[in-house]
Amino acid sequence: MELYFKNPAKCWLEGFPLGNGRMGAVIHGALDHEVLQLNEDTLWSGSPYSGQTGLSPEVVKQARELAKAGKYEEAKQVMEKKLEEAEDVQVYLPFGDLLLDFVEDNYGADGDTVAGASPDSDTAVTDYERHLDLDRAVASECYVRNGAKFTRTCFISAPAQGLVYQINSSRPFSILVHCDGAFIREKDYKENHFTLTGICPGRSGLKVIKENKPEEFLFPDEPELQGVHFIGEGCVTAEGGRATGSADGILLEHVTGVEIRMAIRTSFRGFDKAYTEQYSDAQIHHMLAADLEKLSKPFEELLNEHVEEYRSFYGRTSLRLWDDVPKISAETSQYDLRERLATFHEGASDPELYAILFAFGKYLLISSSRPGTQAANLQGIWSNDIIPPWFSDFTVNINTEMNYWMTGPLNLAQMQEPLLNLCKTLVKNGQKTARELLNCEGTACFHNTDIWGKTSPATGKAVWAFWPFGEAWLCRNLFDQYLFTEDKEYLKEIMPILEENVRFCLAQLQETDQGLAICPATSPENLFYEDCSVAEYSENTLAIARNLFRDYVKGCEVFGLQNQIMCDVLEALERMVPTAVGSKGQILEWNQEFPEQDVHHRHVSHLYELHPGCGITPQTPELYKAVRKSLELRGDEGTGWSLAWKVLMWARMEDGAHVEKIMKNLFYVVDPMEEMGIRRGGLYPNLFCAHPPFQIDGNLGYSAAVAEILVQSQGEELVLLPALPPSWRNGEATGFIARGNIRVDLKWKGKNVTYTLTPAHDTTLRLRVGKGDVRGYSLRGGVAYEGNGMLS
Repeated sequence: MELYFKNPAKCWLEGFPLGNGRMGAVIHGALDHEVLQLNEDTLWSGSPYSGQTGLSPEVVKQARELAKAGKYEEAKQVMEKKLEEAEDVQVYLPFGDLLLDFVEDNYGADGDTVAGASPDSDTAVTDYERHLDLDRAVASECYVRNGAKFTRTCFISAPAQGLVYQINSSRPFSILVHCDGAFIREKDYKENHFTLTGICPGRSGLKVIKENKPEEFLFPDEPELQGVHFIGEGCVTAEGGRATGSADGILLEHVTGVEIRMAIRTSFRGFDKAYTEQYSDAQIHHMLAADLEKLSKPFEELLNEHVEEYRSFYGRTSLRLWDDVPKISAETSQYDLRERLATFHEGASDPELYAILFAFGKYLLISSSRPGTQAANLQGIWSNDIIPPWFSDFTVNINTEMNYWMTGPLNLAQMQEPLLNLCKTLVKNGQKTARELLNCEGTACFHNTDIWGKTSPATGKAVWAFWPFGEAWLCRNLFDQYLFTEDKEYLKEIMPILEENVRFCLAQLQETDQGLAICPATSPENLFYEDCSVAEYSENTLAIARNLFRDYVKGCEVFGLQNQIMCDVLEALERMVPTAVGSKGQILEWNQEFPEQDVHHRHVSHLYELHPGCGITPQTPELYKAVRKSLELRGDEGTGWSLAWKVLMWARMEDGAHVEKIMKNLFYVVDPMEEMGIRRGGLYPNLFCAHPPFQIDGNLGYSAAVAEILVQSQGEELVLLPALPPSWRNGEATGFIARGNIRVDLKWKGKNVTYTLTPAHDTTLRLRVGKGDVRGYSLRGGVAYEGNGMLS
C-alpha cells in the first residue's frame, strides 16, 4: 500500500507525514526548496498548572435548581457568567522547518514545476514521482532534471530515535541545509553538524500566542515561569565535493550524495514538573548524543531496522479489496492519488482506495503514539501552525477517544499506552477539580486537556465548557482494551482509574421525577431551542455513567471483589433514568423532547449506548430501532470525524449499503485552502481527514470503522462481515481481534466466505456470518478453527 503523486506538494496538506511516535515530519518533495516541517510531541506552551477556575459548587447548585425548574436559559446564563473566568488549555507548538535549498546553477533549471503539470511547465524536469510506502513507513521522491537522476528517501526511526534523509544524484549538485522556526533562538552550523536551541513560551506568553503575534512571544526570565526548552542536533555527510558551515547554514557543493541524521529532545519531564525540575540542557545534550550514536549506523542498516520494527506493529493486520475484474485495480493503481480520488468521487470503481485509507489510519496511529510518547492529539503529532486549530489539544468529548478505537480490533494494544498514562495524569489533577469546583469525591475532567493535564473547564459557552465527563468516557477505551486482550495485569492497572471515575459519577447522580440522573447536564456541543445547552439531564452523560458502572462491575467480578462501591453501583444502575424514545421514534437527547437548534448536528453523543457503549444491540430491538431513526434524522453528512463515527454507527446497525453511502461522503476531496467548516468534511489530497481543518481523529476513526465492518463482538455473538459495503465484492482480512482475544482471518469472494478463528484460550462462542444463522462452537486455545459461510 502506498500514496503516490506525480507532483511535489504545493502545501502542507499535500505533504507526506512521517513519525516515530514522538518526533514527526511532513515532507513536501519540492524540487528547489525542500521543506521538512518538524514536530516533537512535548513541545507545548505553558507549565504545570493547578488553578481551578470557571466554576464553583455554588454556581453548579444554582444551575441545577434552575434546570430542575425548567429554567434552562437562566441555568445556562448562570454557568456562562462564571465560565468567563476559566483559562484555556495550552498550545501544541511546531519545532520548525529543516530546509534544503538546491543551488540552481549546478543543474541549470529553476522552479518547482514538473513536465505535464501545466501547458507551460518547465520541461527540464521529467518522470517526477513521490511515494509514501505505508508498508515500510518510508517517503521517497525520484525525478530526472536536465539528464541527472535524483532520488530522495526519508524516514523517522523509532529504534534510532531520529530522522534519516538521503539524496543521491547521477551528477554533482549543490545544496544549502538550514533550519528555521518561530521558537528557535540560536543556530550553530558547522561543516557537518548543526545545533538548534529554543524555548517554548511559558504561561505568561499564552495570550500573545493565541493572538498570533510572533514578534511578541514572551520568554520569562524567571525559571519557574519558563516553558519547555528544546534542542535539535543533526549530522550532515556528503559524497564528493566540499562542505562549509556559516551563519546561513551548511553549504554542500558539487556533491553526488547527501545524508542528514537529526534528533530532537526537550526538557519536558512530566506534567507536574516546572522548568526548574525538568531536564537540564546538559541532560538534553546527553540524550541527543545517545540518539546521534544510534543514528551513526550505515543508511541501509538504519532503514532495515526501522522497517522491521515498524512492521512488527503494522503487519499484524492486513486488508485487501479488489474488483471482479482485477485489471481495473491494476490500472487505477497507476494513477496519481488526486486522480484516483477524483475519478472515484465521480463514480469509478476503485475498492482498493478503501483499503489504502484503512492502512493510512493504522500507519498514522503507529507513527504518532508509541510506548513512552505522549498520546496522539487532535493532529496526532503533526502541526505546522503557531496557533493550530483548537490548539491541537486533547479534546476528550469524542476526539481523543476516537483516536484509539482501533487499538483493540487491530491488535495494537501497545499504541494505547500513552492514553493510559494520560488518564493517570488526569486522575491526579481531576481529583482537585472534582473537589474544588463540584464539591464531590472522585475525579473530573472537562472537555479539553493538554500535556499538563488540565482538568478544569475551558473558557467560553456552556455548550462545550460544562461537561466534566472526559475521563469517564476515556475509561470506556481503557476497559474495552481489556475485553480484547483479557490481560489481567492490565486490568489491575486500570481499575483504580475506573474506580475514581465511578466515585465521581455516583456523586453526580441526583433524584429526578424519572429516577436517578446527572443534573444539570449538557450534550456535547449541541443546542436545543434557539441557544440553550444546559438541561436537567442528557442521555450522553447517563450513557457514559451506565457503561462505566457496568465495566467496573465486570472488572470487580474478574477479581472476585465485592465492596461498597460495587454495591452502590448496582443499586444506581437499577434506579437510573433509562434511555428514552421520542415521538418520532428517536432516542431522546435530553430530559424532554426539545426542538433541536441543528437537526443535522455533527455529534451523535446521545447514541453512545450503541457506540462506543454496548447497551444497545440487536438484542434490545426497540432501542436498536430508535437508534436507526436517530441516525436517519441526523443525516449522512458532517465533519470528517463525524462521518467516521457515523460509519461506525451504521456498521453496528449492520447496514452495509448505508455504510458505503457515508464512506463515499468521506472520500470527498477538500481544497486545502477551504475555510473551516462544520458540515462538509472529507479528505485532503494527502488523505489527512478534513474537519475541515485537519483533524486526525477522522483518519483513525475510519480504520476503527473498517474493523467494525469486518468483525463485531460487542454483543452476545461474534459476527463476521456484519456490514459489508456492496462494492466490497472480494476481499481478504487477516489478523483482526475479537473480544475474548480471538484472532479472526477472513476471505470472501462474492457471497462465499471462508474464515479461521484462533482463540488465545479455550472458549465457547455463538458465531454468525453476515445475517445468517447463529451457531454455537467450543474452541480450544491456540488451535485454529476453519469454517465457511454464505452472505445473504
